[in-house]
Amino acid sequence: MKQTLTFNLSTITSTESKINVDAFDESLEAFENGDYLNAFHTLLDYVNPDLREKYGNSAGTEFNVPHGSIVVSIKIEDGQVHVTAPFLALPDKSRVPLLRQVAGLNFNDMDLAQIELRDEKLFFKYSCPLALAQPYKMYYVLEEICRTGDKYDDEFETKFGAVRIYEPKVTPFDAETLDNVYEVIQLSCRECMDAVKGFEADRKYGFAWNVLDTTLLKILYYAHPQGQLLNDLNKAVREMDREDIPLPEVVNYGKSVVARVQAMTKEELAEDLYFVETFISPKRRSNLKNIQENFEGTYDRATQAFEARDYQTCCLMIVYKFYEMYFYNDVQDDVNTVVTRALTKTSAMPWDEAAQILHEAMDNIMEGELDADDDDEDVDFGTMMNNAFANVDMNQVAQNMQQAMQQAMQGGMQEYLANVQTLQMQMMQGQISMEEYTRRVQELAAGLGNNQ
Repeated sequence: MKQTLTFNLSTITSTESKINVDAFDESLEAFENGDYLNAFHTLLDYVNPDLREKYGNSAGTEFNVPHGSIVVSIKIEDGQVHVTAPFLALPDKSRVPLLRQVAGLNFNDMDLAQIELRDEKLFFKYSCPLALAQPYKMYYVLEEICRTGDKYDDEFETKFGAVRIYEPKVTPFDAETLDNVYEVIQLSCRECMDAVKGFEADRKYGFAWNVLDTTLLKILYYAHPQGQLLNDLNKAVREMDREDIPLPEVVNYGKSVVARVQAMTKEELAEDLYFVETFISPKRRSNLKNIQENFEGTYDRATQAFEARDYQTCCLMIVYKFYEMYFYNDVQDDVNTVVTRALTKTSAMPWDEAAQILHEAMDNIMEGELDADDDDEDVDFGTMMNNAFANVDMNQVAQNMQQAMQQAMQGGMQEYLANVQTLQMQMMQGQISMEEYTRRVQELAAGLGNNQ
């Protein structure tokens, strides 16, 4: 492996959290002043400022909020808060093992809410007096219901044949996006397995582990899967961090997961590729201080590697840490811009060239310099695209194209990005020639400049 992994912008337009931090302070203050209904309302505003208007009644006493394949119903009456959510209907067979699993969730995974059986159906349930609906507690109640329901509905349907009570309202990826996602996943898996093969031959299992785990995180970041595929990939990421088994065995496990994803047909992928509304995000809301604290150890080691001219190690560590950040956090837009700019510029770039750019990006985050201007406004798109295709390599077309895409990203031109990605896939599939691709990208870039 002589260069960095390819990079593709996420299929979602923003990685930033919807949380309104100020509203939580208002909720706490209202609760401490005995204004309990207002405290609960502002707690919902903290989760999402649009939530009450979109999902509540005019009196502000009933809310039905979709979250994946469940709907969280909240009712406030007679001084009580009642939270319920339909989960699953019992199957004709495998009832006993399913109920054992549910009992385990009640005892081990859930602290406040519980899953109850009513008329052959499982429901999440929690109630308390409004005067005891402390904002921290109620947020945790809502979070554990959403987290547990979202995690186990697909798993219990797959394992035991349980039936969803509520059919989620989803927006499947359109055909063009699905084609793009399938091609990118295929390319990412091939690239990963080729790199791991080389590292294993040199017995560099640490590097092999890094590339495998980074690829899993990359697929989660890029494709934003749902359903059982999301559960499987999340589990794989956790398993890759095990320290109780030898590293070569962990590498073999990672290879099996990547191979399984690579073997999925486009139709199989499509089952878990869709957009769906959520109530409580499964990820943390990022803030710069926490990111800096989490990056600190990697930054020190990457700096040492960079100064020692061990550019490969420097790049591998930083790229992994960037994708890991997206795995655990809803990343704020300013940090996201710094990271995606660096990853796009260094996509499939030789180690010695990529190391400085990646290290500088992490350094900017550590120093809090998130608004540093880039020189992208003065880019000559024609020169850039000609250079990108000087050495024809179809596997690198996507990589070079991403560099062009990021140059335009600062203007927020989503239409431009979508058009360029479409042209990329048309060329990769042989629908247009390389010369046609280059000409049309140059035209798009020129049009972008005229519109600013």
